Amino acid sequence: MFRDKRNKIIYIGKAVDLRNRLSSYLSPAKERIREQTLMSAAADLDIIITNSDIEALTLEESLIKLNKPRYNVRLKDDKKFPYLKITIQERFPRIIFTRDLKADGSLIFGPYTNARALRRTRDALCRIFKLVSCTKDLEKPHKRPCLQYHLGRCSAPCTGRITEKEYAGLVNKAIKFLRGNSNELEKGIERMMWQHAENENFEAAAALRDQLLAVRTIFQHQRMVTNTKSNRDVIAFSRSRFNCAACLFRIREGRLIAKEIFFLKINPHIGDEEIAASFIRLIYTHISFIPEELVISTMPADWRIQSRWFKEKGTNVKISTGRRGEIKRLLKWAEKNAELELSKKIFKKRIPPAIIELQNILALEKAPRWIETFDVSNLKEKFAVGSSVVFRDGKPDKQHYRHYRIKRVKGQNDFAMIREIVMRRIKDLMNEKKQPDLLLIDGGKGQLNAALEALKLIKLKIPVFALAKKYNELYNSSGKVVAVPPGSSGLTLLKRARDEAHRFAINYHRKVRDRALTSSLLDGIAGIGEKRKLALLKYFGSIDALKKASEEDITRVPGIGKKYARIIYEALHI
Repeated sequence: MFRDKRNKIIYIGKAVDLRNRLSSYLSPAKERIREQTLMSAAADLDIIITNSDIEALTLEESLIKLNKPRYNVRLKDDKKFPYLKITIQERFPRIIFTRDLKADGSLIFGPYTNARALRRTRDALCRIFKLVSCTKDLEKPHKRPCLQYHLGRCSAPCTGRITEKEYAGLVNKAIKFLRGNSNELEKGIERMMWQHAENENFEAAAALRDQLLAVRTIFQHQRMVTNTKSNRDVIAFSRSRFNCAACLFRIREGRLIAKEIFFLKINPHIGDEEIAASFIRLIYTHISFIPEELVISTMPADWRIQSRWFKEKGTNVKISTGRRGEIKRLLKWAEKNAELELSKKIFKKRIPPAIIELQNILALEKAPRWIETFDVSNLKEKFAVGSSVVFRDGKPDKQHYRHYRIKRVKGQNDFAMIREIVMRRIKDLMNEKKQPDLLLIDGGKGQLNAALEALKLIKLKIPVFALAKKYNELYNSSGKVVAVPPGSSGLTLLKRARDEAHRFAINYHRKVRDRALTSSLLDGIAGIGEKRKLALLKYFGSIDALKKASEEDITRVPGIGKKYARIIYEALHI
């Protein structure tokens, strides 16, 4: 374990012969840029002695996940991927969607990158095989089954409606399903169905018939990709300087049952062999079902150790890297998918053309990827509010929208209101050590000057522009109209941001006004406190809707009841 000057682990490796391995790092050749870069950052070294090279493999994986060293290959998002877990160590195993892996003896399937699809798979297994998916203590007897039983998604072993042996049969079917053994599973279900039919146990035969049809329907939708009936995982990579996309095809009995895409963080000088070795370690050291064959674009750097580890897990895994026939076709197919996913990932980080156009038109030093737009709304001197909306890379970022009640301005002074909300918003961002790339004000020269005054008081320089509604004229900080080409995508983006700020301010203004009117109308009614006022407003949405409501409608509001419904109705219709 190499550590930097701050004692942080920056690289973790393993070797049978530590002397040779360390020599390659401590005396690297000039052309080995990666080793030179690593050693220039390293300040110290730790060593852990293990009992075997296989033990070193699993320890390496655990330490990399724990410490996230910058020079090791690791998953891009460092997130916990979803898995399916079958708790075979329990008397009545249950099927669970989980992100936390524990060494508790359960069967683990995954990892998967699409959590929604995995939940659908779990639900389908519960529907077909009626496995338990709840956290109920199944060792304790229960009088009544839960809702899942009545929905046909559980066989309710907690109430004794199925024997332990019968339930074990359902679990075995589900495991075969997850392993992709469709032919064996279908034959087994069909054989049992006819046995029950011959014994005139038609209810059990009908249940098995439904299972068989459901399983066949699912497997029919899976694409046949190879004539070979062995279980294969096909792995291919596409890499850029610091990013790598790995495409994993799970092929069972010739059918493609899943495509998973993983994004890896890599060092630009790392070799393809180490990427392949790291990926196999990342994916296969936790799961229960390992395929018979790995088809991979590059031979892993430490395959000798990894193959022995697979044998200890009970699977003699064959590895294929050939470039002929079917193997070549499968690898090319996976590589195309990896290339596509990597390009999509990189494209997401690129600056949209409208942002680049705005940068050029407005002569900005920095591309305005974060645009903060302000507007105010008031009715004469009442209910004055302001809004701030955020656009990032040309798209609304609604979780960062903010609305404000105007606190420091008396009278109808739009300019002072703009100054107040700009100052409050920018101060909040400064506390978070954040700064937008551009401020856009809904209005003309007056509103623009008010925003500039606010920034001057805060002593902060941010590009500010104003977009007037009347002629869609764009003013710069000097008060001059900016010439924008007709049909400009940059101007269209600014209009969208301005209109969104206006919409957000108007909606908030209506809420504030309705609450105030509701409170004033209901203030004099006995028994109607703040909770009931809020309940009425939430239910009807506005004071006008409340006035139009019948006494029966008011009764339906939670916490009101018939007594107060009559009192409210009469008070509003005097």
